[in-house]
Amino acid sequence: MRHLIAILALAAAPLVALAQAPKYAVLSLVGDKLLIVEREMTTGSRLDKNERTVVDLPDNSIDRAITLAIDDALRRANPGTQPILLASQRADLYAASYNAMDRADGVARVYQAVKPIVGKTGATHLVLVTKHRGRAMLRLRDGHVGTGFLEGVGFYVDHGTMSRGVDTNDAESGFIGPFAYMNISLIELSSGRIVSQQHVVGSNAQSPNPRERNVGNAWQRLSDDEKVKRLTEVIREEAARAVPMVVAAR
Repeated sequence: MRHLIAILALAAAPLVALAQAPKYAVLSLVGDKLLIVEREMTTGSRLDKNERTVVDLPDNSIDRAITLAIDDALRRANPGTQPILLASQRADLYAASYNAMDRADGVARVYQAVKPIVGKTGATHLVLVTKHRGRAMLRLRDGHVGTGFLEGVGFYVDHGTMSRGVDTNDAESGFIGPFAYMNISLIELSSGRIVSQQHVVGSNAQSPNPRERNVGNAWQRLSDDEKVKRLTEVIREEAARAVPMVVAAR
């Protein structure tokens, strides 16, 4: 009898493991707006004045890029998993994501807002992507630069200095930096517990050739398709880095 019980226990073990395997739902509430921050330097002064332009996005293309990047990262971290990709363009949910940036309980508040959407998916966990606000830290070949604060996704444009030499560095020659400032959270749906979070502060600047005469044309030098491509690359790079750390804490 003991031998039979042992055999049954071994046969049931894979079923138990399968039952406990996480099933992820993924929802991004970042891509309703694109933030363009243009750094301006007053002549003869080291004081910076940033001009901020917010562009409303009519579709969910950015959020789709984010969820696809999360999906790819989850599949790499957990082979065999099949994430459930969600989408919502409800203004109240985007507002909740925006208002969560500066609150200690912000993610919990966003979860309560999206709970009706994820409750019927059959998922065990939610990977929730919301907006994060942080200091501008644009990645260049020789370090990080930037002034002011960034949030969500967009582009930071630096026109550079008024005069340059052949040894001018990236920051002095001007650049365009696509950025993704996001908070990736893992939430256990059975309890509503926030298991883990990762603040994403990603960027990848593109500088013009410092030997060229045109200063401040970094924005014009890239086509719209190239801008979207570079922003998507940043999103995918950061998802690949952050998601494994988020789900490892499960």
